[in-house]
Amino acid sequence: MVKYRALLIGNSTYPADEHNLQQLRGPIKDIAAVNRALIDKDTGLFADADVTLLPETTSTRAIRALGKFFAGADRDDVLLMYFSGHGKLDQNGRLHLCMQDTETTDLLSTAVSNVRINEFADASRARNIVLILDCCYAGAFRGGDLGESVAGPGRYVLSSCRGTQLANDATVDNGTSFFTQHLVDGLLTAGDSDDDGYVSFSDVYAYIDRRLREAGKQIPARRVDGDGDLRLAKRPHPAVVPPATSPTADAESAPGRADGHDSVPVVPKAARAADPADPGSTSPAVSDPAGAAHAAVTSPPTRSTSTGGPAGWWTRGRVLAAVLVVVVAGAAGAAALLLRGGGGGNGSTAGSGTYTATGPWRLRVDGTAYGEGCTVALTNETSGEPVTLPGDIYSVARFQVAGTGTFRWQANDSRCLVTPFAGSGTATLPLLQEANGDTDAIKPPGKLAINIADNRGSNCTIRLFDATNGQALDVVAWERGNRDFTLDPAGRASVYVSDDNCAIRVSAQS
Repeated sequence: MVKYRALLIGNSTYPADEHNLQQLRGPIKDIAAVNRALIDKDTGLFADADVTLLPETTSTRAIRALGKFFAGADRDDVLLMYFSGHGKLDQNGRLHLCMQDTETTDLLSTAVSNVRINEFADASRARNIVLILDCCYAGAFRGGDLGESVAGPGRYVLSSCRGTQLANDATVDNGTSFFTQHLVDGLLTAGDSDDDGYVSFSDVYAYIDRRLREAGKQIPARRVDGDGDLRLAKRPHPAVVPPATSPTADAESAPGRADGHDSVPVVPKAARAADPADPGSTSPAVSDPAGAAHAAVTSPPTRSTSTGGPAGWWTRGRVLAAVLVVVVAGAAGAAALLLRGGGGGNGSTAGSGTYTATGPWRLRVDGTAYGEGCTVALTNETSGEPVTLPGDIYSVARFQVAGTGTFRWQANDSRCLVTPFAGSGTATLPLLQEANGDTDAIKPPGKLAINIADNRGSNCTIRLFDATNGQALDVVAWERGNRDFTLDPAGRASVYVSDDNCAIRVSAQS
């Protein structure tokens, strides 16, 4: 069975070399917009659980994520890696993707080179790999076109511009870049050239190429080293108008999907309302009047400490909150849903919703579509008690909730997506917790060893809780110095770790 998986990397700030790598407007919005297009309920071939976002990160963490992404693939998987940010060329014409710790005088050690990307892709079992790069360059390009530097067997490469051209950044804060806006539009609306119910890599490229040429700003490039074409999105066939003698026949099934489902849902294209929160309607692509690539903007303000939760929770600023987040749930413009059902099914809601829990459960908050910091008020309507959650969430975070009853949540903006999950989940040791929030439940073999993998220049507090009732069991506060600690489960059979400001590794104490 074909499984589609994606890793989306976006970096807009470059504190290690801010004089040579100016801050960008688009990358964080870019990866959120691409994610929503990939998992779109009408056109997407990707499940939300199979899309990973990596915003505002270091080269070390990006390389780690790339290694895990490519190494974890099966033969029939389709892998899509997308990058938005600065691209730099070394003196040999090799491309380097720039991250928060990148120094332009030491690209080999502080950036992600096309050589590393190739190594990961070549070692992967996946037969089909899509690489989409929205990068800008400095100076003349040496060593051939961008596609040449990341090409390989079964490889589909799409770049935002050619030769010595520069890639345009978003022209407004919290907007998408020029290229990525057309990429998103192509995934959602490009025509199905062979009318097989799917939009291919070539269809998306043709759409982007036409739109960019019309604007006269930049021309995309592609390179294909694969057999035939590759499906990237689906196009439900219009409903078939039934004959007068067959009043019960109102639609015709479409061809089987490549993602393992039996058929493509029959949804007339004309009947699909435009998503008011879709980047195609809220952030139309506008060419940069100055023609500058990825223009500098004033740094956004850092956010104040959350008013909810223990002191010190969620204190990282918007652009310095580097997290590896798994899944952005649902389309950002989905209508608010009312979720009920005894701890059963789950789904994303926009802004507000309810959930009835019969045991411990989890709540995921996705702030990527909003971009201004999501804060969610959660109340147990059965008991009338509020549940304190950290606020000011810009990416995706998951929290454990021990109580039972009917819970209602209200986000500060309808673009904040909230998803309930029944149960406390299952986590296997060792694990890496890079996103703020709570891990899934762990069955501890004894004491837990905690290693501070990345403190992002801040202090952090790590807490241990009983997963069955939410009781606090242990806590460590890290400031400077020692990066290794232990947490004591006190004999509990199921626990979870909560992290407020660090990336941590959790393992069994040896």
